[in-house]
Amino acid sequence: MSTPEKGYDIHHIVERATRNPNGSEDAMINAPDNLVRIPRWKHWELNAWYENRSDNYSGLSPRQYLKGQSWDERRRVGLEGLRDVGILQ
Repeated sequence: MSTPEKGYDIHHIVERATRNPNGSEDAMINAPDNLVRIPRWKHWELNAWYENRSDNYSGLSPRQYLKGQSWDERRRVGLEGLRDVGILQ
């Protein structure tokens, strides 16, 4: 899962942008169970999902909401995003 194939990207379920700045989560961020290979166009759609404000997050975008949240909450929202754009069922 560490290398993309043509037309696919590697997506971090718990996004790198939300990782702890002290580096304590780097191993978990890059662990195989946090990486998925998804079609590039779905990756773009997912990135847009993370940027759009939502009533689910009190009017914040998922990225805004996730700042300072626990690993488990960031993973839950990451999986929710994958479901919302049709990558997971």
